[in-house]
Amino acid sequence: MYRVTVRQGWDGKETTIHSENMNSVKLLSAKITKDVDSIDSFAFNVSPKSSQYNAFKYRTTFVKVTNTKLGKVLFEGRVLPTTDSMDSSGLFNKTVTCEGLTAFLHDSIQDYYALSNNDLKAFLGHMIDVHNRQVDSYKRIKLGQVTVTSPSDNVYKSIDDSKTTYDTIKEKLIDKYGGEIRLRHEPDGLYLDYMPEIATLSGQNIRLASNLLSLKRAVDPSEAYSVIKPLGARAESKNETGDSEISQPRLTIEAVNNGSSVLSSQSMIQKIGYVVHAEVWDDVKVASILKSKGQAALDSQREIKEQFQVTAIDLSLLTDRMVDSFECGNYHQTINPLMGINERLRIVGQSLDICEPFNSTLSIGDKLLGQADYEALIKKQGEAIDVLKSRVAAQTAKIVTISNEMKTTNEALSSAQKELSSLKTEYDKLIEDIGNKDFKAIMYKLTELENQTTTIITNLGEIGQNVLDLETFKTTQETINTKQETTNEDFEKRILALENGGNK
Repeated sequence: MYRVTVRQGWDGKETTIHSENMNSVKLLSAKITKDVDSIDSFAFNVSPKSSQYNAFKYRTTFVKVTNTKLGKVLFEGRVLPTTDSMDSSGLFNKTVTCEGLTAFLHDSIQDYYALSNNDLKAFLGHMIDVHNRQVDSYKRIKLGQVTVTSPSDNVYKSIDDSKTTYDTIKEKLIDKYGGEIRLRHEPDGLYLDYMPEIATLSGQNIRLASNLLSLKRAVDPSEAYSVIKPLGARAESKNETGDSEISQPRLTIEAVNNGSSVLSSQSMIQKIGYVVHAEVWDDVKVASILKSKGQAALDSQREIKEQFQVTAIDLSLLTDRMVDSFECGNYHQTINPLMGINERLRIVGQSLDICEPFNSTLSIGDKLLGQADYEALIKKQGEAIDVLKSRVAAQTAKIVTISNEMKTTNEALSSAQKELSSLKTEYDKLIEDIGNKDFKAIMYKLTELENQTTTIITNLGEIGQNVLDLETFKTTQETINTKQETTNEDFEKRILALENGGNK
């Protein structure tokens, strides 16, 4: 399933250190960690028996992990400092940590740069050019897909000359305009993409009773607010020397809002009480425009977080399945009817266990909800509880029916036991009178008694099995009821907490 190779230097020959086809070549443990907002990492433990045990050199040894079934590279990067250890039993091993190729962007420092009226693609291209002038040839990068745009390209941009290229891209582009970066290793070199979201919709669903093992959902409305205080630009004033200084209070909306500096949402106040939030628009200098922006922000706030934690089996790992694999950044339709979940969720973090593939886990990103979404969620969870309660009621009715059937069955068992007792009495009486009866009459009576006994014994066996089946079914239903009642109580506590504006 997975192959791990190492090479000394960028163009070095690859040597296999882990493969599912070679019993003698195995890592003791190995795990890839991915996150849409950070650089991939790979950590593994290697035994002294490995021929490459002492071959891992800081930053010049390169490691690659390949999914051999899909023919896809899952990780490629360079070695960081290693650690040797010995456990209490005297066994040695080496821990190796690697960082993805995107870390190459940490190997260069940007020059001071300032300009205006420049689009983001050209701005990123400038940073890549500065990076390429400073690094080894194999670390040089070409500009790939750049589809993130700014509301206005006529914006002043500057670069600090003390930060790495990676930190500069993060600060000047991602933090300000959003989006994600990806470094691709193609046959003709490295390419850097900058896109609003690097993701696709996967064809593999995460579904209850299929590949979903566990799912936890928490809704956090703690950042929601019911009152907003819009703040605009600061006014400039002149000091005694005639120079401009900015030290005045910010523009507020009192002049156009009946003397009040805030805007309120009565529906949100009823939900969470008075919670005031300040929002600043540095470029707004007109009170009426500031009020409009504040009202729009209050009406459209999406500060309620819906968080998911998922454990699921990647069906692409199974030899008879040809489905999309789990990949960090991709969306998967996630379905759990008992929790009222049927949503398209994105994997924002992933842990891939190379040695134990089915121990891999997924992290699902926060989903921001608006007020309408929040109320719909509470309603949906309430409906899920009603469904569970109906199931419990139906199962309880089944238990009552089973109890009645068991009573009837026990009565039949008692009757059969009485019949056997009566037959034994007839057998005993026949033996006592055997000297006074003719042989033909005795044989007729014995045959009759034998047939009756066989019938009763057969009935007893069926009755006994029926009793066992009913007892087992009843116990199972009672166990299911107990679990679902616990689930109901948990749902009700969570919904109560949500309605009270708390975290759960």
